[in-house]
Amino acid sequence: MSGTRARARRPRAARAPAERPAQILDAAARVLLRDGLDATIDGIAAEAGLGKGTVYEYFGSKAQVFTALRNRCNEQILAAGAAAVSAGPAAPALDRVRRFVAGMLEFGVSNAALIGLLFHEAGIEERDELGPIRAGLLDLVAQGVRGGELAVEDPAFTVEFLLHGLHGVMESALVDGLDAGPLLDRVDGVLVALLNPVRAQT
Repeated sequence: MSGTRARARRPRAARAPAERPAQILDAAARVLLRDGLDATIDGIAAEAGLGKGTVYEYFGSKAQVFTALRNRCNEQILAAGAAAVSAGPAAPALDRVRRFVAGMLEFGVSNAALIGLLFHEAGIEERDELGPIRAGLLDLVAQGVRGGELAVEDPAFTVEFLLHGLHGVMESALVDGLDAGPLLDRVDGVLVALLNPVRAQT
């Protein structure tokens, strides 16, 4: 047999159709990290051990794969923030927000290369892609306001302002290779200023 393929196809994995989208996205993330924005559907299919036609059954184009990866990444960022909030003991509202932000940022730093490709280099932006993260952050702030811990006149606008600031800072920090710790120290002053924690009366 003459000629060899540049990249060998992975052995086909017997997985249920319901698991295929995750299988394809896992493969796409690996190919994206390996090949950058030159990643192709052919390469993703080979990495997943699937036929190219199978990939197209779930995603109509490379752009759709990238969009799905971005959405999954946002879900993982939200989950990391929520896990950080619930990991520790009960805490004041401001500290719960701090944990949420820290969890998101630490996930971002751990996955900096992929996030940089998806959110900085790909140049794709979906309408309201930060919606789930906004809702999670707003819930924490609204709890603090209802409990009298945070003096925020307009929680929705404050969270919108804070979220877009955090998104921009996080994206720049990941591209520049900054550590989470020093960045969180700088973000903390902004959190205190925007959320206006109410001092306990003595």
